[in-house]
Formats: sequence, structure tokens, C-alpha cells
Amino acid sequence: MKPVLASLALLLAACGTTPPIQFFSLGPQAAGEVAPVATAGPSLVVGPVGVPAAIDRLHMVRLVDGVRVEVADGHRWAAPLKTEMARRIASDIARLRGYGRVVAWPQATQAEPDLSLPIDVQRFDAEGFERVTLEAVWTLRKGGKDLVSRRFIGSEAVAAPTYAALAAAHGRLIDALARDIAAALP
Repeated sequence: MKPVLASLALLLAACGTTPPIQFFSLGPQAAGEVAPVATAGPSLVVGPVGVPAAIDRLHMVRLVDGVRVEVADGHRWAAPLKTEMARRIASDIARLRGYGRVVAWPQATQAEPDLSLPIDVQRFDAEGFERVTLEAVWTLRKGGKDLVSRRFIGSEAVAAPTYAALAAAHGRLIDALARDIAAALP
């Protein structure tokens, strides 16, 4: 009887294990034209980036049925989303515009940048595994004065019903936002 109970206990313990946590980035950056890197030119700090409290977490979040939110315990961002967004946008702007001194907030090493680019993300919703929507307001500032301010709204289809495809769709939207910003820079 004891061997049967021991086997049953081992079987139940095996059923209770959880799958490993998977970590995701925003995926590969968009390929495209690369501007020559300038050795001079304005310095730019991208950020801070503000995000809604519902997505300001390491866990990936999806809207289900339009009103219910699913927080994925086993699927997480590799770094805080707002930090990764600032880093990705800074990298995209440097690549697209050729600016040599573009960095992401808060790790910016430039004490007094020529330009700053705060971004307020108002919506970054994953609607199931179908679509991701981004609404953001960004402002380019110089010396505390607003030079340009715009609202960006974009949507991206998710290529497959997986968290990897969901993360990649988030990344493509961030790239679209970066292109919008880069087009307006001086």
C-alpha cells in the first residue's frame, strides 16, 4: 500500500509543476534605410515615457472580450515596457535621422540635452491575439519650450496566436511611432 501512495504522491507533485516563465522583448527592429551617423548635431533624450497603470508591469497583458483583462503570469517583458519603449525609439531615431547623440531616459548620460522627447502613452492594448493598438502623445522640447507636439494612433495585426507574435506586434507599433517622431525632427 505504501508504494502505491508514494507513487500517487509523486504523480500529483509532477502535475503541480508550473511551466517556466518566458521573457519577451519588443522583437527585432525594423530594417530599412540607415542615415549616416552624424558626429555633430543636437543631443536628444527620449523620455520619460509614461504608460497606463494597467500595463505598467512586467507581466504581459491582453484584453479579452473587450472588457476583461488577462495578466499572463508565465509571459513577461524582459524589462519594464516604458524603459524598453524609450530605448527602442532612441535607437530608431538615431538610425533613421543619423543623430549621433540620442539616448533613452532614465539612463541618459547627458545632463543638459539640446532636445528632450517625453512621451505619454494613453493606450497600448493587446486585443486578444488579434490586434495591438497604440495611442500616444509626444512632445519635442528645447530649453523647456515645446517645438512640436503630436498624437500618434496606430494598430498592428498579430501574426499568430502566440505571445512571441504579440510582442513582435508591440515592437512594430513602437517602430511606427519612432518613424512618426523622426519625420518631425529638425
